[in-house]
Amino acid sequence: MVHYALELFEKGDRKKRIQPRAFERVYAVFDRDDHPTFHDALTLANLRDAKLRNDLHQPVIFKAVASVPSFELWLLLHFEDVQSSLHRDEVMERLRTYIPKYKKGRGDIFALTREKLSIATSRAEKLASKFGPFDEPQPYTAVASLVKLLTTLNWLPGQ
Repeated sequence: MVHYALELFEKGDRKKRIQPRAFERVYAVFDRDDHPTFHDALTLANLRDAKLRNDLHQPVIFKAVASVPSFELWLLLHFEDVQSSLHRDEVMERLRTYIPKYKKGRGDIFALTREKLSIATSRAEKLASKFGPFDEPQPYTAVASLVKLLTTLNWLPGQ
């Protein structure tokens, strides 16, 4: 994911109408799962932060937004205060007690969890104060910081 984000930043994508080096910030969002290159991806993202330059020759924020064991931990934190390690299958099983038909990529998840956003953010920040992405198998997610940023942006139609 980090390599893909770097390539997309450097080369752009004509089909997606993404211009090369047209960003001020780049976020690579990924799970721990069982990826053997997880730690390498975290390190690579840290090494690229503020080292890349955009088309205006400004330094670019480049962040890894990792979750251990999986992205679904972030969603589960909307409903439970998880403070100990869980396997990703257990996270999914527990999440489905709150969102019975949950599956990755489901388009209405933000709408279903929005009311509990402040609770999840507080729980994620508490976890992040105790653990980091390298502290596996302890639970960790950086999604809260990205969601906080996204919910403060002013989106205008046509942009």
